[in-house]
Amino acid sequence: MKKITILSVFMASAMCGFSQSAAKRLIEYRPAPGQHMNMENIGTPQAAQKMTGDTTKMVSLGSFGGYIVLGFEKACVNHPDNPYGIDFTVFGNAFAGSSEPGVIWVMADENQNGQPDETWYEIAGSHHAHPKTKKNYAVTYFKTDTRDIFWKDNLGETGWIRANSFNLQEYYPLEENFPGYPQESVTFEGTMFPTEIDSSNLNSLKILPPVFGYADAYPRKQNVDVTLPDNPYTIETEGAGGDPVDISWAIDPQGNYVDLDSIHFVKIVSGNLASIGWLGEVSTDVAWVQAVKPRPEISGKENRLVVYRHPLKMLKGDSLKLEARYFEKGRNINTPVSVVSQNENVIRIASTGKLLAHASGEAVLEISAGEEVEYTTLKVVIPDSIRLLSDFSSVYPGDSIDLDVQVFDNEQEKISVPVQFLSSNTLVGKVIEKEGTFIFVAVQPGETILTCSAEGFPLEKQVRVNVYSADDKIRVYFTLMTEDENLLPFQWIEVEAGNLNEAVENRQSDYSGLNQPTLFHALASGLEKAEAAFRFRDDDAASGKLYLYSVEKGGLFTYGWGGKIEPAAFARSWIARWNSKQFLNTFDQKEIADGDTVALYHVPGISEDWNYTRLLSSKDSALTGEEVEITLEQTSCSLANDVISESGFVPVSNAEVTAGSTYFTDETGKVAFTLENEPPLIVSSGSNAVLISKKLTTGLVPIARKVFRAYPNPVEDNLFIQGGKGVETAGNRGTSARILDPTGRVLFEKELVSGLVKMDLSSLPSGMYYLVIIQKGEAETHKIIKK
Repeated sequence: MKKITILSVFMASAMCGFSQSAAKRLIEYRPAPGQHMNMENIGTPQAAQKMTGDTTKMVSLGSFGGYIVLGFEKACVNHPDNPYGIDFTVFGNAFAGSSEPGVIWVMADENQNGQPDETWYEIAGSHHAHPKTKKNYAVTYFKTDTRDIFWKDNLGETGWIRANSFNLQEYYPLEENFPGYPQESVTFEGTMFPTEIDSSNLNSLKILPPVFGYADAYPRKQNVDVTLPDNPYTIETEGAGGDPVDISWAIDPQGNYVDLDSIHFVKIVSGNLASIGWLGEVSTDVAWVQAVKPRPEISGKENRLVVYRHPLKMLKGDSLKLEARYFEKGRNINTPVSVVSQNENVIRIASTGKLLAHASGEAVLEISAGEEVEYTTLKVVIPDSIRLLSDFSSVYPGDSIDLDVQVFDNEQEKISVPVQFLSSNTLVGKVIEKEGTFIFVAVQPGETILTCSAEGFPLEKQVRVNVYSADDKIRVYFTLMTEDENLLPFQWIEVEAGNLNEAVENRQSDYSGLNQPTLFHALASGLEKAEAAFRFRDDDAASGKLYLYSVEKGGLFTYGWGGKIEPAAFARSWIARWNSKQFLNTFDQKEIADGDTVALYHVPGISEDWNYTRLLSSKDSALTGEEVEITLEQTSCSLANDVISESGFVPVSNAEVTAGSTYFTDETGKVAFTLENEPPLIVSSGSNAVLISKKLTTGLVPIARKVFRAYPNPVEDNLFIQGGKGVETAGNRGTSARILDPTGRVLFEKELVSGLVKMDLSSLPSGMYYLVIIQKGEAETHKIIKK
């Protein structure tokens, strides 16, 4: 994973006890590919050599299998007076929330030749007996043309180590840094144990450490003599921290414990094959290996009951085997483990020892072995709601849509539950299952109802799916502007698929077969709505990609070259901002949906950064006497590798806005006014404009009087909605609530039931939103202010 390169987490003060043996002799360093390879200070043989002589240095072992072999200055003795039986400590780069464990091996120099040429014995740590630990696991890494690394294991699985934006060097060990290292592929073999990641907070992922017996699992405690070990059988840190090891934990290749009087060599192997998103792959780091000084006056607990991590929730009706092991002086002893439920109404213990989820609720479990007792708490939940996240806004015959479904429990947390799908009209669309994924396949125009049900529970969700024909029209919210003038204010336009060959000058490709509405169709429809003459091209200026070449209105021509930047006179372009993305070309390859937003605007020079400004209205239609709020905001745009990126929208303050009268935006970029005359009304600021029409464009009939109450308003976290008649059955034309931003984009949607309903808006930024409650085709709108 990504590391803090300033190593202040290590030893700012001098280390005590240097007379005791340390593993200061580097014998072999053979890392696996990883994000720190080829970095001079952490991923080279030179870095490994420096680590053995400097307690402030460390070295990365890369992904699974990478290793380092070190030799002690003198024999590391399995001494009976060593505290807690610990003989040496491995220090790594672990810190709170970051554990990247490595497997430890030891060897005695029985032939006294100073070389590690005899039997390696694995240190059987707490997770050696874990049911998900894989012995004799092998992975082959393949160098690619990019910094990404492809891998394949001996179980037939494949994957990638993806390069990130933090470390930009090559991830595969290079010949210039690692002479003799195979440059096409490399294979490693060893013991791999499961990577346990706490993903409850996606902004702060944590790798959970094994209990004892592994490298780079626990942090060092500062200002403590490194020859004073920690006690691995307690949760406190009594000594110098790090990862203490008892030589008596060593096992032979058959898995039997061996009795070694001393060792001379230690090998540390990266023990995980996992990635944690933007932080990169999990890779073991080594900083120092120190023998323990005998201290007969120090003693403490030397037994431990390890309860392996388990799910915190069970689904009603499910069973679970709770895994636990009892260790005496670190050795796995075959002692019976007892599990007792303190709430058998919720969880019962079967004769096989499995946990049986009997009813929803919470139960404390007592786990005991020998004189050790541990407690853990489990909840039993039931499925409560189903959400279908797939987009059915633009479905045409032949389309295939992955059915993205989430099931939530009675605590409104996502759970894993098998589901089934049923289409009410298989002539219109059918559902197929492929490798555990459900796919909706549109067959012919028409309407069908998809029903998703949770297996084993009386819970279902329905959604109505319309499959359109090529002749059907969709609506897009569209505007057209140059840098000096607005040619068409933001408004709803109709778009349909069709032959657009005539719109392309000196055409190189065929655009008669576009059977579904694309961004090309939306741009052409908007330009026609603006009564502007226009020509598209697909010539060499944009490498054969379709772009908008010219727009003429009132005798004034505005040209673009689809992304060309040389010579400078040609670095002008028409740009289509579709929803939240911007495009210079390939408009024919972007399939649009009903309700999309498209802004077509011109930039005179795309080789330099430019600003895109938008004018947003709280309403696209209104009546006399209603309040309308306008927001003016701006983002900086830049072009790199044919991709336009945005810096993020910020409000434009003190800008003139014309809406019958003249107004100026406040510090939040907003203006609010009351319609004094009957719409339509055009609101403008600079080259931005939006049309407020008289008629509703949503197709919903407003409720004559408000029957729902939404509070508190302004709201900080939770918005409560009360009133109404509730839904009839899930998925039918009942009642739903939607939170929309000022552009009309739906941010949240929730079905309402009778009584009080809570919507969590804590993730929304401060500003104005709209709560739209839809009940049997009628709509009720509330303006919501988010603190």
